[in-house]
Amino acid sequence: MDAVLTRYIPFVKLISMLEQGFFIPKTNLFVDNWEGSLHLFNGKKDHFQTENQLVAAKEWVYVSCWYLDKPESHAMWNSYGQSNDSLAIQTTHQNFKLSCSRSKINMLAYFDRVRYQEPNTAQRLYNDHPIMRWYDEEYSFSDSVFNYLPLQLYHKHKAFSFENEARLVLVDNGATLESNNKEAGLHLSTEHSRKMITKIILHPNSSAWFEDTVRKLINDTYKLDIPICKSSLVGHKN
Repeated sequence: MDAVLTRYIPFVKLISMLEQGFFIPKTNLFVDNWEGSLHLFNGKKDHFQTENQLVAAKEWVYVSCWYLDKPESHAMWNSYGQSNDSLAIQTTHQNFKLSCSRSKINMLAYFDRVRYQEPNTAQRLYNDHPIMRWYDEEYSFSDSVFNYLPLQLYHKHKAFSFENEARLVLVDNGATLESNNKEAGLHLSTEHSRKMITKIILHPNSSAWFEDTVRKLINDTYKLDIPICKSSLVGHKN
């Protein structure tokens, strides 16, 4: 099934996507320091890597996070669409995958839904269902942490389950624990970033001015044929 993927973003990120291409940040830019470390919630140390190795590995692993559902989420608007001048972009799993491959993103790649766990079940981290690889190519890294970290990034605390998240996880071909990654992340091509958008949804409380601005940007400036609609949650208060 070709799942619908949604990202709730501020207007400025739409501009960036249209101008520079869809951005996929490296993991250590995430605000949540627990990313990749759910197994430490129960107080047990990791047998596969040290905390210093985890920090170093995050320099070379890129993650793109998506809400995995077609209906809108009031909780996601509150968390990621905090301004009235925000919106949600939608694509499909297949369109996103095509945009990555046509942008020549040739790396070890996983795409799957996030597993949400309580701390006392975190020991099942390495015994759960396998994470889906996007491509068939075989990659090997001298540091085993680059084999474990992508899998760990698919496990989060159950408190985040409202995000209903699916993730693309990429490991840079030059990954090494001995050096830092000078790049903040990577971009898909502008051409394929624009093509992958299947729908734009405007914030429930967005103004008529904002809607007109978005329509002119998409239709007149970039000449894109993308459906634009107001949120179905108009009138719903926090």
